[in-house]
Amino acid sequence: MCSSDLARALLLGHYDVLTFASNHGSDLGPDVLLETIQVIRDLGIQVIGAGANITEARKPAFVTKKGLTVGFLSYCSVLRQNYQAGETSPGAAPMRAYTHYLQTDYQPGTAPKILTFPYQEDLDAMLADIRAAKEQCDLLSVSYHWGLHGVKGALAMYQPEVAHRAIDAGADFIIGTHPHRLKAIEVYQGKPIFYSLGNFCFDQPRWVLDEGRRRSPEHKAHMDNQKWTYDPEYEEWYAVPAENRKSMIAQIDISGTTVERVAFRPVMINKRAQPEILPASDPRFDEVVGYVREITESQGISTSYVVKGDEVIVDLDS
Repeated sequence: MCSSDLARALLLGHYDVLTFASNHGSDLGPDVLLETIQVIRDLGIQVIGAGANITEARKPAFVTKKGLTVGFLSYCSVLRQNYQAGETSPGAAPMRAYTHYLQTDYQPGTAPKILTFPYQEDLDAMLADIRAAKEQCDLLSVSYHWGLHGVKGALAMYQPEVAHRAIDAGADFIIGTHPHRLKAIEVYQGKPIFYSLGNFCFDQPRWVLDEGRRRSPEHKAHMDNQKWTYDPEYEEWYAVPAENRKSMIAQIDISGTTVERVAFRPVMINKRAQPEILPASDPRFDEVVGYVREITESQGISTSYVVKGDEVIVDLDS
């Protein structure tokens, strides 16, 4: 559960909405999930992406400020069995995908091409949610807990399809989470898709990872497959691969009821697991920007980035 005393720290961030569409939401059982959601709501913060049933999990949140109403929806694509909300069961709002392995070489035993496709029932429900929510707001943000973690740059095939369909249905910007690393930014129909913002506030000491290896063969195999290595200087608070330290803050500037400018602020997580917003004068600023350019190009995405002061502008005409 989430202690109400600890949760009050969230008020310092002036959050209006939090998403609970996560692959870990039900790790401690449905009662803990629902209790935690209630603790957050009691603070006056809206929760999206999970709930006591599928209707509640798919319910949007709305924030109105200075005459502008922004809507928020959230979904999870990386769910263990029964972690999704049902008609009478708690869980996350699902936007699942299934996988096919296609043999591309006539020789048996060669590596297949991996194909992923969205569940049609989840896609249809999500599109209905988006259309309904857009009728109640000026701008609509849709976020997804999705994608491939521990893999540099790579996007799963279902991700662009889901994102494009969401924008076609009325979403104005897409925010992705889960892979623990930055992923590309795409512009579709003049609207931004942040496929992954990477980690941000995510402490993970070495002893926690070692205990996870000891307790879980699955966790050990996951880390071994990623060839996980440690930097001794980070082991006390943030024992993760160097790639996982790069992050960003998405910035969307609104004028009237339209998106005027989209940018990001490069971030690097330090030895105490604290996110540092980087000025352009910091050499790590160019490191993060260069990485974002590299992983964007690696996916055949042509988004242009322009550094202006301490911000990186996303060219919406890309």
